[in-house]
Amino acid sequence: MEITPAVAADLAALSEALDEPGADLSVLLHQLAADAKFAVSTFVGLTVRLTVDGESSNLSAFEAGSASADVRASLLLPLPAAGDGVGTDLVLYASTPGAFTDLAADLAWLTGRKLTEFALDEHLVVAASDEVDGLFARSLINQAIGMLIARGHTPEQAERELDAGAVRDGVHRHIAARQLLTGTDDAVPDAL
Repeated sequence: MEITPAVAADLAALSEALDEPGADLSVLLHQLAADAKFAVSTFVGLTVRLTVDGESSNLSAFEAGSASADVRASLLLPLPAAGDGVGTDLVLYASTPGAFTDLAADLAWLTGRKLTEFALDEHLVVAASDEVDGLFARSLINQAIGMLIARGHTPEQAERELDAGAVRDGVHRHIAARQLLTGTDDAVPDAL
């Protein structure tokens, strides 16, 4: 399984957010992929969907040589809530139609959940990974907004200042946030 730098950064951001900061999510992701490949030989990849306070982020990873175009079967596994306002789903993908039917039945039996809680083949279009707007990018944006608030901006003013800096420099919002945080953007003024 190949993990892109953007996914690795998102995994690092997730690791830091866990109660166990020493957890290495990339190792866990690789193990999960190996287990899925063992259970379903035509496994090609997965997506982890994290929803925090209504905002979702997707982390997708595929086996080397596989792509979203290879997806012919999917299985959505809703994971236990991590806390208030936090939800996580796991979507597994395979290249053979119906590949997850037995796995879904086994998981329902093992967990005591209804089979209908596991969505079979309803996610054949892979959700886009948040390359630009991933967890790492959101973390940068939130830190920059926090920095501007500490300088005296209201939250609304901080959002507008960050957006204005991104437009002015012709960069994505998270790049403007990183520039602000690293001090490479002197154009964002302190509030008066």
